[in-house]
Amino acid sequence: MLQSILNTSKDIRTSKKELSLQILLVFILPIIFFQTGIISVKYRIFVLVLIVTTLLIILFFEKWTPRMLGLTSLNLKKFVVPYGIFTLIGTLSIIRFGEIIGNQEITNWWTHSHFLYLFFVVSFFQEIAYRGYLIPALGKLTNVPIFIIFANIVLFTYLHVIFINPFIGLPLAFIGGAGFSYMYIRYPNLILIIISHSILNFFAVLYGFYSVPVLI
Repeated sequence: MLQSILNTSKDIRTSKKELSLQILLVFILPIIFFQTGIISVKYRIFVLVLIVTTLLIILFFEKWTPRMLGLTSLNLKKFVVPYGIFTLIGTLSIIRFGEIIGNQEITNWWTHSHFLYLFFVVSFFQEIAYRGYLIPALGKLTNVPIFIIFANIVLFTYLHVIFINPFIGLPLAFIGGAGFSYMYIRYPNLILIIISHSILNFFAVLYGFYSVPVLI
């Protein structure tokens, strides 16, 4: 299915130089600023809103269509089973791993804002950015499949350096990123990958794998 994404890449009007700059500004520099302390993690919400807004402006002015982003219902029924299996295995793995390392399930999770709405919002925009936009953008820069997949996984993993306990969180993000990249390339449907990511995100936070040092 990678060929269908590479075909989508041909519809991108942006030059390779401009795409490289966009990837640098959206996916790399903000995380560097957080990591180095140039921007405090407590301002992460404002910065992430700015990043999302910037990406949406890029998508609008460069005329990205829902089809280019993988937002389609055409293959929903065809791909729902593999995504269901992937999500079930991922959920059980997260729960089991949390139990093995002694992570306790967060109590009264329904009183936390993340579980009420943020886990879906975060997952939605992560998939728009990292799978819907980034994979076709990387496909525009190169037609080497291994580079597209590896770069996507690395950039997705790098996003998670701002969380507490990176020694557990980063390997988990790497595995998750590999799974999401494989599933999206093998079964390109952004609606299903958003649903899957949202469910896995819920359980990953529920078992304490991802939190930030300073909350606002």
